[in-house]
Amino acid sequence: MCIYPKTTAKLPVNFKNKRILKRLKIDQIEKSNKSEEAFKRLVRTIKYSTIKLMSLIIDWLFPRRCFGCGKGDKYLCNLCEEKLKNGALVRKDQFEGIISIYKYDGLIKKIVEKMKYEFVSDSINELAKLMDKKLKLNYPNIVEYWQKEKFVLMAIPLYKHRKNWRGFNQSEILAEKLADALNLKCKNNILFRNIETINQATIKNRQKRQKNIENVFAINSKEAITKKIILVDDVVTSGATMTAALKILKGSGVEFLWGLSLCGVLK
Repeated sequence: MCIYPKTTAKLPVNFKNKRILKRLKIDQIEKSNKSEEAFKRLVRTIKYSTIKLMSLIIDWLFPRRCFGCGKGDKYLCNLCEEKLKNGALVRKDQFEGIISIYKYDGLIKKIVEKMKYEFVSDSINELAKLMDKKLKLNYPNIVEYWQKEKFVLMAIPLYKHRKNWRGFNQSEILAEKLADALNLKCKNNILFRNIETINQATIKNRQKRQKNIENVFAINSKEAITKKIILVDDVVTSGATMTAALKILKGSGVEFLWGLSLCGVLK
């Protein structure tokens, strides 16, 4: 019987071993990336589950009623929605177009203020459904074009402190819900706001609004930039915020840009 002596000698680092080690390293990196992505998905799930739970509690304490007539079980009943003024499609700067679903006045303005400043976050789901419905009804050719060219929806970001204070970014939720409804992708981790500014809604002068929003956006270099983007915001008035985002995105290689908002006053 042959007995082989034990040895602690290392394997020779030949070409084959190098390939094996390289493969193992790649596998470890891929596993690490998958674990990180799984953790991010878990965090998103917990976040939206928490928001949903809070919404249910609020619904129980304060039953849902139409902001217009005070009746029904929706934030905007069909009769009041029909009374809203339609927004418009406008051409501005280097955008292919900016679509506002409703005109920013009256009841829709009241709803936006309730959503943002009284934290009625569960109204966003209803508003996203209405945006989807109106887009397909009023702009079917544009929707078909977006789908054919695989445009990606991207929300105008809030500064991190403001988002943490409010608990949500209404534009992000609108973008995500619309992406699902329109069968498009949504990427809200490419563009971010790196400077805290005065709230645009408090500035009435157009030049001051443009100055306030200059150089506040930046690109996350870790994320692959897409070439065709639909920027989503809740309100577009002067268009200064959209234009500031456009400049940084165009400078990073984006070729085609659309703007989309719940409501606006652009002409």
